[in-house]
Amino acid sequence: MGPETDRATPVGIATTSLTPSDMTRISGLRTMKPYARFWRFYERIAAPPPGGIVIARDMLDGGLFTVDVCIVTNCAFMGGNASTTVTELLALMDAGQSVLIVNCPVKRSPWKRRWMAERFLPYQKHIVAVDDVDSIRCETLIVRGPRMALKPVFGRLAKKIQTKRALYIVNNSAWSEDGKAVFDWPGLHRRVVAIGFPNSQIYPISPVIREEGKRAIAAADIPDRTAPRDWPPAFTVDDFHFAPRAQLTSPIVVGRHGRDHAGKWLEDAAEIRAAYPHRQDIVVKIMGGAATAAERLGTLPSNWVVLPFGVAGVEGYLSELDIFINFPARARDEAFGRTIIEAVLSGLPAILPPFFEATFGDLALYCEPQEVEGVIDRIAADDEGRLHYINDCRREAAERFGTHTLLKRLRENDTALPYSPRLDERSRRFRENVMPSS
Repeated sequence: MGPETDRATPVGIATTSLTPSDMTRISGLRTMKPYARFWRFYERIAAPPPGGIVIARDMLDGGLFTVDVCIVTNCAFMGGNASTTVTELLALMDAGQSVLIVNCPVKRSPWKRRWMAERFLPYQKHIVAVDDVDSIRCETLIVRGPRMALKPVFGRLAKKIQTKRALYIVNNSAWSEDGKAVFDWPGLHRRVVAIGFPNSQIYPISPVIREEGKRAIAAADIPDRTAPRDWPPAFTVDDFHFAPRAQLTSPIVVGRHGRDHAGKWLEDAAEIRAAYPHRQDIVVKIMGGAATAAERLGTLPSNWVVLPFGVAGVEGYLSELDIFINFPARARDEAFGRTIIEAVLSGLPAILPPFFEATFGDLALYCEPQEVEGVIDRIAADDEGRLHYINDCRREAAERFGTHTLLKRLRENDTALPYSPRLDERSRRFRENVMPSS
């Protein structure tokens, strides 16, 4: 590792300085290495990427970069990783920061190094492929993805980076819902120490992941590099239209959006039916697919409407719901639940399993699957209480997760305690009346 550096352009190598409106003040030498030409030819004849992933053809060619913030992540990860990274990019640029994203995939095949989630496509001029980087100097380095951080490709990249501060974001559990290891907690702590960036710390995305990490290294004889605060996703609050129905009349539309993945659905068919009730006065509208649910149920109930991603967009879809319901697999440690905050910001009461309470506190209503139907009925019976509660929740969610919190976290350098949301007395009474009595 080199010493801490200022943001001066590297000396002795020709670079191009660009303004914030051009390319977020990145200075870079645009070159294409010979091997890159070969693999770009090969990727045209190789098997295409899976749905939702595309081959990026307009990323930066590479070279030397000097920026305020560098975000290293696997741009082929869809869903929350892509949405969070893009939100951070735009929020930081709006604040006058120069930003570079390095696409650092976990796939070994070189022709897959340019795979990218469709969400990133409009921002390719701020993204460079990991193999095309010669050198990066930055004030803050954000490393998003623990599995990626443990890969040799990131180790090679780290030798080319000089930074004053490194944030390693743990945005997923170390174990998949089938019990297989995704990454190793002690190994991550050792890796952070070995790389040796100054002011390096590991930031769990939520209290759930913090507790998982704490358990995993409790008996390990390693330095604990866990930061004192979490690093949750940031949200552009104004992107979510707040227009709840004044009265919940039949049919009440409930639903959830997310990837159609085994870990996103309850394992037991009876619990799926209970969590998403089959009634004439309830419509269950799902966005993102429900093949997993159909397989577990045998057939989808007649009151279900299933939409693919991209039909109306997340914001448009949420505007069609009255209540948001999300019950992932019990075996899964859900790292955060970005879709939940999107629903709250859109004015939807969120019904969740109890393990989410550590992350969202008063911002949601907690129960078991067999109790969902009663919670829906009690929400619908108190329109005034519901409207007050969801307004209070949106205010609290914006205060805790708005993009201003990202900038605040970067400025505070871990000196402040995390914000704990608290609703007013009327909202707390509504929650008590709606949730099942313990």
